Amino acid sequence: MNTKQLFYFFPVPFKRQKNLPLHKSIFQILVNVGNFFTLESVFVAPRKGIYSFSFHVIKVYQSQTIQVNLMLNGKPVISAFAGDKDVTREAATNGVLLYLDKEDKVYLKLEKGNLVGGWQYSTFSGFLVFPL
Repeated sequence: MNTKQLFYFFPVPFKRQKNLPLHKSIFQILVNVGNFFTLESVFVAPRKGIYSFSFHVIKVYQSQTIQVNLMLNGKPVISAFAGDKDVTREAATNGVLLYLDKEDKVYLKLEKGNLVGGWQYSTFSGFLVFPL
């Protein structure tokens, strides 16, 4: 593995109130090469480049809809929804390539819904694709 590329993967606990950024609620970081994912659960870009991010968030209750946003410097970039009222478990999933400047911040925010019980099945990951 090229040590100039960073990888981080972690499950996300969603024991939180509506509209509270998920980066306040991260439970466990599984891999954090380079230590660019902070203890506050925010990824801080170590350098300018193209980065890949993806997330898979699981809702575990029927009759609810969730919306998850991937945030860049406090603004939503992409969203994912899960809202089928006829299933118990459903994934809100999405991915994106982003141009980041040094010290840009990326995190997840649960915009709508509640994921109590679903956090242990949810992940968020990212890595540097190409430095600029």
